[in-house]
Amino acid sequence: MTPTLPAPIEALFARCPALYGFAIGSGAPESELFIRDVGIAPELSTEHHNQIFDEIVVALAELIADEPEAGAALRGRTFARVLH
Repeated sequence: MTPTLPAPIEALFARCPALYGFAIGSGAPESELFIRDVGIAPELSTEHHNQIFDEIVVALAELIADEPEAGAALRGRTFARVLH
């Protein structure tokens, strides 16, 4: 059974068909989150890649705004379009 993604993340994958996945990291237990390991295919222009990155930021901000405790739950998670 595939786990259900939060609505903003699900919508992100629907809006960005080239996005295959991304991971969320943090430097220390109480530090801010950051986006790492963004998977995009096919390879896109830098401008389009930056647009997708911005979409990820917006989706995460929306999720945290709706559920402030989600920030801690996002640490270290990887989101993928398809699980193998």
